[in-house]
Amino acid sequence: MVKLRRILVLLAVTAGLFGAGWWVYANVNLLPTLASTRSVLVDRLFRFLLGTATVVFLLVEGLLVYAVLRFRRKPGDGGEGRPIHGNTPLEIVWTLVPAVIVVVIAVYSFQVLTRSELAADDPLVVEVIGRQFAWEFHYPEAGLSSQELHLPVGQPVRFEITSEDVIHSFWVPNFLAKRDATPGQISTLVMTPNEEGIFPVRCAELCGAGHATMVTQVVVETEAAFQGWIISQTSLPADPIEAGRVLFARYGCSGCHALADAGAKGVVGPALDGLAAPGNAPAFRQGMELGAYVKESILKPSAIVVPGFPDGLMPKDFGQRIPANELAILVGYLEEQQ
Repeated sequence: MVKLRRILVLLAVTAGLFGAGWWVYANVNLLPTLASTRSVLVDRLFRFLLGTATVVFLLVEGLLVYAVLRFRRKPGDGGEGRPIHGNTPLEIVWTLVPAVIVVVIAVYSFQVLTRSELAADDPLVVEVIGRQFAWEFHYPEAGLSSQELHLPVGQPVRFEITSEDVIHSFWVPNFLAKRDATPGQISTLVMTPNEEGIFPVRCAELCGAGHATMVTQVVVETEAAFQGWIISQTSLPADPIEAGRVLFARYGCSGCHALADAGAKGVVGPALDGLAAPGNAPAFRQGMELGAYVKESILKPSAIVVPGFPDGLMPKDFGQRIPANELAILVGYLEEQQ
């Protein structure tokens, strides 16, 4: 009868432990909204690990509490404890159980890794370029570059990630994916967005003074909306002010500079409002015409460094990236804002 009771208690405790682990797996959610097929796989793995950890935690802490209560020193007991020289079956159990858990986790993790890294047929290729302190996304098929990432929902994507200066880390929390952007190397990351919406893009590597401002967003939209965005980005509005505003955002100026008309609040570089003010002209332009100063600052940012801001923060390749006609529109737009 005593043996049967012990078996029933053991079964009840086991069922309680696994029940608690299953409840945590099914109900505890510590991750952001899932927005890719990759994130679904990683979320299941994370929930499995969390449930397994719950079972192990409750088991170990339960045994500890039981041992403290069951084998505590009784009042008035001053004798020595009974010598115990080991328990071979118990040692085998507490060696095999953790080993089995580790093997199961390793196999499951490997399966998730291989499934999430499978290359899809005919993916959308997006080249991701990190630089201090902005992201640039280039769509080679459309010949388009943008500071904001747009993706069609349900379309497999292959990101080709690199950096032009220091090490950055391309991170989309809702995709549960992150990959380093390393100068001189191209890292690939494959995924399929499966949820429409707007999600943040971050740099997860401390990359300099403007690291906190190296943020943008990914817009996951329908195929029709994505194609409409491609068309809108490959053309410019007829109005030069609207066109300049578009170019100001397209080339990442808003990530580092403040400009009221563009709604930009960057603090990495100098504010671009009031450059023609009498107090600014002698210090910033050194007698140059405003348009010439703005153009030189874009093409040769180290030629005239604004006091209070370090040299080397602004990319030096805008001369190769910005076509001459777009550069003229951007310069004219900035002149109009003074």
